Amino acid sequence: MGLLEDFAAKLADAPAGPLGETLRPLWQEALARVEAEHRVGRGGGDVARDIAVAMDAVVLAIYQRAVGQAQGAHALVALGGYGRSEMAPYSDVDLLFLFKKDQDKVPEFVSGVLNPLWDMGFEVGHSSRTLAEVAKFARADLESCTAMMDGRLLAGDEVLFAEFQQRLYKKVPKRTIGQLDAWRRKRIEARQSVQLLDPNVKESPGGLREMQVFEWALKAKAKSSEIDELWGQYLSPADIESLVRSRAFLWRIRHALHFAVGRKRDVLDHDIKPQIATDLGYEGVGPELAAERFMRDYYLHASTVYHLVELGFNRLTRKPRNSSRSMYLERGVAAVDGEILLADGEEYFAEKPVRLLAIFLTAQMKNLELSEEVQRTVRACLHLVDDRFRSSAEARDIFLKILKRKHRTALTLRRLHELGVLGSYLPEFGGLTCLVQYDIYHIYTVDEHTLIALENLEALGQQQGRMSAVFAEVERRDLLFFAVLLHDVGKWKRDDHIARGMEMTAELGERMGLSEEERSMLHFLVEHHQDMMLISRRRDLEDYEMIGEFAGLFANMEWLKVLYLVSYADLSAVSPDAWTDWQGALLWELYYKTAEQLRSGMQMLEEKQRARQLLGEHLEHLSGRWPALKVVQFQEHVESLPPRYLVAYDRAQIEMHLGMSTFLSEECIFDVEFVEQEGHTEIAVCTRDQRQLMAKICSALAVNDINILHADVNTRDDDVVLDVFQVTDVDGSPVLPEWKKERVRERLAEVISLRTKARELIEGYSHNWDRRRKQQQYGQPPQAVFDNRISAGYTVVDIDAQDDVGLLYTIAYLLGEMDLDIHMAIINTVAARAQDAFYIVDGQGQKIVNYEVLDGVRQRLLEGLAS
Repeated sequence: MGLLEDFAAKLADAPAGPLGETLRPLWQEALARVEAEHRVGRGGGDVARDIAVAMDAVVLAIYQRAVGQAQGAHALVALGGYGRSEMAPYSDVDLLFLFKKDQDKVPEFVSGVLNPLWDMGFEVGHSSRTLAEVAKFARADLESCTAMMDGRLLAGDEVLFAEFQQRLYKKVPKRTIGQLDAWRRKRIEARQSVQLLDPNVKESPGGLREMQVFEWALKAKAKSSEIDELWGQYLSPADIESLVRSRAFLWRIRHALHFAVGRKRDVLDHDIKPQIATDLGYEGVGPELAAERFMRDYYLHASTVYHLVELGFNRLTRKPRNSSRSMYLERGVAAVDGEILLADGEEYFAEKPVRLLAIFLTAQMKNLELSEEVQRTVRACLHLVDDRFRSSAEARDIFLKILKRKHRTALTLRRLHELGVLGSYLPEFGGLTCLVQYDIYHIYTVDEHTLIALENLEALGQQQGRMSAVFAEVERRDLLFFAVLLHDVGKWKRDDHIARGMEMTAELGERMGLSEEERSMLHFLVEHHQDMMLISRRRDLEDYEMIGEFAGLFANMEWLKVLYLVSYADLSAVSPDAWTDWQGALLWELYYKTAEQLRSGMQMLEEKQRARQLLGEHLEHLSGRWPALKVVQFQEHVESLPPRYLVAYDRAQIEMHLGMSTFLSEECIFDVEFVEQEGHTEIAVCTRDQRQLMAKICSALAVNDINILHADVNTRDDDVVLDVFQVTDVDGSPVLPEWKKERVRERLAEVISLRTKARELIEGYSHNWDRRRKQQQYGQPPQAVFDNRISAGYTVVDIDAQDDVGLLYTIAYLLGEMDLDIHMAIINTVAARAQDAFYIVDGQGQKIVNYEVLDGVRQRLLEGLAS
């Protein structure tokens, strides 16, 4: 007995009662039966049809009870996915109540169908329309038009439904195909990639919606819902077979998602991937996780859908070629209407295989695209890229020319990758195809991340600013782009990706016949591609000894410029919002100070010497401008602070700090100033030292949802403290509203005066963060690592933990409880993980060098952060 007949039989035997209550257990039983079939491997498309059949049984049972209230000609029509008989377990139910004329509409009939469905918990989309209204909506609204294209008669007047379809397709505007194609391209332009790490199986490029859009376009072309024969006009039998396989795979994923969580869910996010991979039968192989293997298959199928639908749309919308707009390129090669055509097909490449690269260089130079026929020919000739090809000097020279040109470099590399040439020529890069980075930071696969990095790099050539100026100065543009292309090649080997990347780059350079200088530069850039970003985000950029050591890595200024640009390209391609003005300012500061050292050709002055020099310059400037007593106060102020203070702050900031300190009295126990800077606001707090002061100030900022980027603690010999925080608002805005500044003043007054304990302040506000915490849980435990080499005067502790608005307060409180002083905090957040660095000393102002003490500090930090 089939599902529909089985359902009807059980409904007949069910006890009497409200229809929704009667149907609910029958629906749940049917869904459980469908889930069992899914779990033993039934095809995704078959399961989608089974669910639609079960839904038909529910709707028709309800219709039979309600139809007695209907008057005149009517039809009940399934729309959208339900109309296509393609439903996931918790899909919406879309219904059209179709009437011949307006007076046939009976609200009681409509509600008689809808109410039981709502009682069962279904999300129901519905509309009541006459034939005349169908034509109106078909012309005016694309979404309504496409939904009605999927219409399927459930019950009612067959003649009315046939007339509905006739009128609908008669009124489908000619512009519909162009509108659908434009919708697709808009998503492409918005850089919604097929290879997002958390894709939406239904809506992301390459998802199920992609195929639906093409089907709508075919229906608009045919002016009919019958399009089976039309597919073959735009896709080959092999293409159609590939599309059917990929559709089935995507439907299995969507079913698994719905069954896993018991509700509608179409996003493959970080938390759900391992479960879905297991549900679909994937297992880990070696170091590759089951979730990574599953996601690689997903991307391959999604890419198939994306490219075949793109091909179908190109054929559907292409106008006949205009031979009058043709260009001779070489024997057997011409360009017509902006596309390269070949006269001899595969023989052209077989005669001289290096043309598989050269044709892309031609397209790049002439601003052309490869025609669809040439693309197919290129794919068919990939076997010609053998070891001899890969070690060819001619192929190397062509490839470096592609990298060196000032336009379309990134696009050309993307085309080479899409057609398989790049991975064939550089197997080191080919291994990155659809490779998943199963972490919470990257939102793209490794190959897509790299291609976006190349696009961001090339875009600098069309922009203004400091980084674009550096980009324009680079002499070896080809090696810059090559370094970005290779920076992550070690990741497909799964162990230390930088070490493996260096080995692979060395092998590649030797195989290609690169010069020793070229190989050395690429090797260096792959080895150090993370260094500038890590140092700029997690180390004291006023530590000139550290800057000097870093500068010693570079053979010349060209290497520094290129590493700076590689660092930008890498970080900016992690996610659309990974690059911020603050990150850019830090990276520029490191670049500038390192360049200054390289240009001077000598070691920079030690901190104390630099401080003495700056003090002399300040005093000389102020003498004659200020009263003598005030000049003395300025000198006493800076001399009572560590030498780094003079190096870190300019004269205007020091003058402000001095003014704040003189403002202190028994009545005025603190002062605070807010100064807007590039990309952030600087908050300076001046008060007298007290226990847990850093934690108290952090609590006042945390309860106002202020995001701390950097904290600098300065304590004078007379116990006057100047704590300077670089912050943004919680939404990333660099400017704090005035009302929030006033609240900060109020909270600071409470905690510094001891009227309120900082912990009470945090606990009274923390419920506001609960939802955010739930959304950001990734289950990774906190980590704490100590470094006593990077700084001469401080122990540096690097902490990696779940981000939280009150996290800096917690860390400051824990360190304060252990009688440890924070000299500086450098805050960095990536994808809901805090990666913070703290420069600390013990109660005597000394570095912490005892291993047992360090281990105790680590344990206390980890326990406190975990709780």
